[in-house]
Amino acid sequence: MKTPLRFLAVLFAVAVAATGCSSNNQGDSASPVYLTCDFTLRPAVKNVNDGSLLQFQTTALNSKLKIPTTNSPGAFLDTQVDSYWVVWTRIDGGKTASPSQPFYPGVIVPAGGTSTLSNYPFMTAAALQQPPLNVLFPFNGGVDPETGNAEIRQTGTVTFYGHTMSGQPVTSVPAAFDIVFLYSATAGRIVAAPAR
Repeated sequence: MKTPLRFLAVLFAVAVAATGCSSNNQGDSASPVYLTCDFTLRPAVKNVNDGSLLQFQTTALNSKLKIPTTNSPGAFLDTQVDSYWVVWTRIDGGKTASPSQPFYPGVIVPAGGTSTLSNYPFMTAAALQQPPLNVLFPFNGGVDPETGNAEIRQTGTVTFYGHTMSGQPVTSVPAAFDIVFLYSATAGRIVAAPAR
């Protein structure tokens, strides 16, 4: 009698574990919509000495319905975007990355539609002068001690957070971009490159 009970207990544990692990990122939340993000133009290089925010010319936020419909989804599925976080990681062999930063856009994305953000920030001007980027300034040596290079390469991963007008939480699919940070005595912007 003990053997069948053990078998049922193991079977139950396996079933619980299987339902707890899902790779369907868009389907895991209760919200009927999710967001994706496209950077239509972005700088490939950022001068830490230009005194301005890291901004992209345009960023498209797309609302996707989990169950597409031919009928109008209605304004209750529009998404109010409350914040977005940029998380930085090094891609040049260095260990110290720029700190994560939140931004607060206050934009609405129509259900099943797109909102275009113009010149939204992805790093503050102050963060360009903080570790690890501060070592690129000549008075701090001009070279990253972790790599020995006069530039720092990082990936920024952006996730947008908000809620539908009916109150359900919405999270975007994380979107990533690569930036080369360097120091130039000329404070102007460095040429931008199209998204990859």
